[in-house]
Amino acid sequence: MRGLSKGYVLSVLACLLSIGLYSSCGDKDPTSNPPVEVDDSEVLRFMSYNIHIANPPSLPAGVVDIEAIARVINNVKPDFVALQEVDRFTDRSGKNLDQAAAIANLTGMKHVFIKAINRSNGEYGLAILTKFDIEESQTFSLPINQGTGAELRALGVVRVKLDDGSDLVFGTTHLDHLQDSNRELQTREALKNLADYQQYPIVLGGDFNMNQINPVWDIWKTEFRVPCTNCPSTHRATNPTTAIDFIILNQMADTKFSVKSYRTYPETYASDHLPVVVELTKK
Repeated sequence: MRGLSKGYVLSVLACLLSIGLYSSCGDKDPTSNPPVEVDDSEVLRFMSYNIHIANPPSLPAGVVDIEAIARVINNVKPDFVALQEVDRFTDRSGKNLDQAAAIANLTGMKHVFIKAINRSNGEYGLAILTKFDIEESQTFSLPINQGTGAELRALGVVRVKLDDGSDLVFGTTHLDHLQDSNRELQTREALKNLADYQQYPIVLGGDFNMNQINPVWDIWKTEFRVPCTNCPSTHRATNPTTAIDFIILNQMADTKFSVKSYRTYPETYASDHLPVVVELTKK
């Protein structure tokens, strides 16, 4: 909590102690959002969530609320989670804090961290959480065009075996927010990296930093399907006006699974993005 007054820190600690570990101090009470009911043992539930380095937008920079992020995940009860904007051992979020590991510990899930760049004397990137044992994982760097002032991005994938013994690949990415030229370059590189996994069903969640009318989507659609034609808005969380976070399926996944639901989860305290939640059932 660098840069905060002693009085502010003490007030936040007092609030946390008074209302318990799994509630939060802020403009919104995230406990008002009920858990998602699990009504079908055959459903696979996927989440994609840009967590804003676990810094609630209503609180100053440097305030980190890992418990709020974990609570969202525990309420939704996903089998797979793609996280973006994740810090690991940084000055700004805590030199002893591995955010992905901490969230995995609070949710009881396995995890991998996917480094994109060095930042704030630590590492910054993505993470994947899953309830399944991870058979393999891989990180790919996504390039930028020189002179654009952009930062390197990343793609991370894991392969798991589902309960029926079949393989599924789950991935996460976060594309450039500045220029379509970078998003196009990163999309082509991501598809090239994913080519070795195309024999498996692939479900990919991410912050693509572009809405559905962006022409870069035409490149993604050569291999992947967006499950909705007018996907729900995800940014900003308190008054979302555009969809930039998506969960998409490759052709193999599209042949094996039906989309039971595609929605956002209404949580406005923990991050400046709404999480996307997709439920799939086998055809």
